[in-house]
Amino acid sequence: MLIYFAFPSLSHIFVGAIRFKTKTKIIQKMKKLFIIALLACYTIVGWAQEKNYTVSSDMTPVVKYFLEQGDTITSFYLADLATKDPITEKQAYKEPKITFSGKIETPLIASLQLEMKITGGVRTLSYFFFLEPGNIVVKFEDYHTNTAEGTPLNDAFFGALKKRYQVYQAGEKEKAQKMVKDYILQHKNDLTAVTMFSALNMETKEDAKNVLAIISKCSKDVQQHLITKRLAEQMNNKIAGPAKGDKFKDFAVEYDGQTHKLSDYVGKGNYVLVDFWASWCGPCRAGIPHVIALYEKYKDKSFTALGVAVNDKPEKTLEAAKKLDIPYPLILNTELIAANLYDFNAIPYYILFSPDGTILTRGNNFEEAKAKLEEIFGK
Repeated sequence: MLIYFAFPSLSHIFVGAIRFKTKTKIIQKMKKLFIIALLACYTIVGWAQEKNYTVSSDMTPVVKYFLEQGDTITSFYLADLATKDPITEKQAYKEPKITFSGKIETPLIASLQLEMKITGGVRTLSYFFFLEPGNIVVKFEDYHTNTAEGTPLNDAFFGALKKRYQVYQAGEKEKAQKMVKDYILQHKNDLTAVTMFSALNMETKEDAKNVLAIISKCSKDVQQHLITKRLAEQMNNKIAGPAKGDKFKDFAVEYDGQTHKLSDYVGKGNYVLVDFWASWCGPCRAGIPHVIALYEKYKDKSFTALGVAVNDKPEKTLEAAKKLDIPYPLILNTELIAANLYDFNAIPYYILFSPDGTILTRGNNFEEAKAKLEEIFGK
């Protein structure tokens, strides 16, 4: 009996071996399924992590500058640069070092929006970068210049922009422009091309044709991006619109039950300096005393000034005009009509017209218009 129990029959051993083998296979299969499931989990977690982003920034240079101006930052958030739609909720401003985190499915051109209280109103500043998975650091050299790094699109774009700036500062403007064109064509399939368009020359009608030609060589996605489409429209407006040396083009707006036209003032026998501005624009308000000074100096010499409100609420324009004590006439409620017609996207913008309505100077540089008037009337 002892032997029997110590050495069971071969058949019993065989059956036991089969059962053992079967159990082993089951265990092995279960282990395999468990490993596959575990790997799947890791893949899902990894995929989710790949969609994560963090954005951090130290805004000390910006904060310092505006505190010196008597302005304060009240809140900040991330928005889609093209649509202005918020990406994150607004956060109350507490300190210069800020962070955001979240998930993003598809990279986009984002902007860090800073809402501020300024003398006489409010202002929103935008600093753009590329929002994509990874750790993004937005850096400020001063209050109006930012860069970003830490992710592929940001590293590529801002790295190229820095090199181009160095070449431009060295006086090699043509080489700098070629660098921009080459970069766009090398990145014709990604978002950075959309923003690099802005570094192209856009002053003349010939420049505008050039920009449109470069856009046409980019991918459909780049061409169809809202920012690119707006740029293409702007270039077409420049080609069709009045340039330096051309006669003025009229526009009309309705306000307070009346129609107001540019031709009510331009082409009537006086030199006219038109200041395109808005109540919410700090540089515009800062420039108005200089326009007033020119008006007072030359108003008795066949000269007048005219303020044209751009993208501003009429009541806000009038409130600011009263505080600034503007003595010359205003055209209100133009929204973007004048900006589109005369092809500019930054204010203040100045156009000096001759007595017959020919454009003598145009641009963001007030000093150019001032110098032309000094040439005409003397200092």
